[in-house]
Amino acid sequence: MNQTIKVNNLPPTQNELRRMHFQTIAKEKTEWERVMWFIVKEQKIVPIKAASITYEFFFPDKRRRDPDNYAASAKMLQDGLVKAGILPDDNFDHVPELRIKRGGISKNPYILIHLEEVS
Repeated sequence: MNQTIKVNNLPPTQNELRRMHFQTIAKEKTEWERVMWFIVKEQKIVPIKAASITYEFFFPDKRRRDPDNYAASAKMLQDGLVKAGILPDDNFDHVPELRIKRGGISKNPYILIHLEEVS
């Protein structure tokens, strides 16, 4: 089963997190886990045992961006999927493949999280 989750707005990047105080980072992570819980419930996402996950980022402009800088964003969202009960864990047994890619340009940035169920 393939499912797609739309997340309006973008979590902080690795560079943005690096400049934050550790308590602010913890609050940010908790907030994104909460946001993900509401999103998956609203979008009626079905729990699965394991998935190949693709994070497709839609940015507001064509500026150059490093894909690995968005790994921290993906991590926050993935932890939210676990907290929401969509995945049992986010280790290699449950997420054997992870991709981060650029989507298109959007005035209102967002992320599409593509979950491709694997056995």
